Amino acid sequence: MKTPKRQSSPANAARPVESDSGEIVTRFKNGGRRRIKIKRMKYTCQTKIRVRNDAGAGGVSQPPAVDSEGEKREIDEHVEISLSLASSSSEEEERLSSKQSDGVLSYGSASVIGSRTEMEDAVSSEIGFAAKCDFFAVYDGHGGAQVAEACKERLHRLVAEEVVGSSESHVEWDWRGVMEGCFRKMDSEVAGNAAVRMVGSTAVVAVVAVEEVIVANCGDSRAVLGRGGEAVDLSSDHKPHRPDELMRIEEAGGRVINWNGQRVLGVLATSRSIAL
Repeated sequence: MKTPKRQSSPANAARPVESDSGEIVTRFKNGGRRRIKIKRMKYTCQTKIRVRNDAGAGGVSQPPAVDSEGEKREIDEHVEISLSLASSSSEEEERLSSKQSDGVLSYGSASVIGSRTEMEDAVSSEIGFAAKCDFFAVYDGHGGAQVAEACKERLHRLVAEEVVGSSESHVEWDWRGVMEGCFRKMDSEVAGNAAVRMVGSTAVVAVVAVEEVIVANCGDSRAVLGRGGEAVDLSSDHKPHRPDELMRIEEAGGRVINWNGQRVLGVLATSRSIAL
């Protein structure tokens, strides 16, 4: 039995070796080298995880369905989770990031679509949107994704227009007036669009500065602060069962109906939203 001969590597075969300086040095058997400069920079990543519930009613697994072309089609409910992370890959980048935004060094978000065919919610992360301030927001859409996406594109810009260029520091800004005015502008921009007449979105916003966090909300999306294992609510949900909200709705000519919980006109479980 003959032993097959081991083929020798080509003379110019490359073998990458990482040096202490963070560069990749490609060594060649003929003695030559080629240096490839690797720039360490801030990175972001985004992925989607699809989770399938294999158990049907009573914990019994549901068999796959077969379509007209004979291909198997899963009928189990799928849950799609979108993850988005951003962080710094080196101490130098962390130092630069801190200097530029004077705020959050790393952040992340997760969105779960559940059994819906369309993701109606949106997340906004705008680092350094104003002097020494970062902007984060969650928009929970209903009836469609148009209003949530419009808020994602516009609301932080409206807030920035109010504060950027001001001679006052962010500590002296009238944040209540700024947020109320910007929420009203956002509502006016989308409410006049006939295409989104039956679409709306809640909004919860957090402006993170060096020594303070400014929170504003419209609807039942909530901001929560985690501190030492404790969850602290930073906003109060606008729900129809709140006495003050119930009074406001009825004084405006609306009605709250108990239909699987207190709902405005028996439909919306939130008493406030942008657009519908």
